[in-house]
Amino acid sequence: MTAPQNPITRAIWDGTLPIKFSLDSAEAAELGAKVLVEPYFLEAPRCSYFPLLTSQIRKYFVDMTNMALNFIGDDAEIWYDVDGIPLKWHYPIGLLYDLHTGYRPDSNSPPPLPWPVTVHFKNFPIDKLIRAQAIDATQDFFMSMIKEADFLRNGSTKKVMNLSKNDQTQLWDGLWSSFSQKYRTENYDRFWSINYRLVTNDGQLPKHVPLRIYLPDNCPVIQEPISPSDENGNQLTLGDVLHQILPELFPSSLPTENALAAPVIHGVIPQLNIPILWASQNLCYPDNFLHIVVLLET
Repeated sequence: MTAPQNPITRAIWDGTLPIKFSLDSAEAAELGAKVLVEPYFLEAPRCSYFPLLTSQIRKYFVDMTNMALNFIGDDAEIWYDVDGIPLKWHYPIGLLYDLHTGYRPDSNSPPPLPWPVTVHFKNFPIDKLIRAQAIDATQDFFMSMIKEADFLRNGSTKKVMNLSKNDQTQLWDGLWSSFSQKYRTENYDRFWSINYRLVTNDGQLPKHVPLRIYLPDNCPVIQEPISPSDENGNQLTLGDVLHQILPELFPSSLPTENALAAPVIHGVIPQLNIPILWASQNLCYPDNFLHIVVLLET
């Protein structure tokens, strides 16, 4: 089955970020690196996850530094940070970039690219990150998010659980292989031919919209049950939802000079008047959540 042609979901799927991976210099010396280790540059899919890139990153640095005898851990021991802040491996890469750089696309300054990320082979921060970050754990977490999104839409996970084993595998395989430019279209079709049925809810109005809001300064993630329409059946907009949840930052549901913040989704500031249901179906990440980073006015 071919995925429905949607230029927006396709553009999101094709979105990438150039990343500069540098090995922590102190760890490099401890692990026996004999030469200066050059950074590894990679154009990573925004919708992917760092554990899906770890194998090739590990291979590069092990080959470059001859560390094979000094590093005996597995990929789950490898972790990443930006400016000393550990990156949550279970967040999509694009979400992490928007959240940690705080870059506003409406600013006059160029985006911080390539994104500098530090690679660690030691001292896993168990107090800040979930330990199990191997590919199997990433798959389990991803599927749990898919099920949670289904539960928010329907009050149960029946639609996901009714997918065949092959269909569930096809969802994950399409995402896992998304960084292969050669098979980008094929993997998009594999993923969205299945996922389209979930995000559109088979044409039924969902009970709630799967949505998460992220604020600066390590504030707790906001996840509230948001209906796609009000009590009169009128569709809620993105601005309505932000005004409802964060009235101090968004004093109006419409664009206003009094707004103290702006929402960023996939590196873009969307219009506040778009229906929240449309946004959740077209701007969601592959885990089927609409992840919104709120950046404050500077």
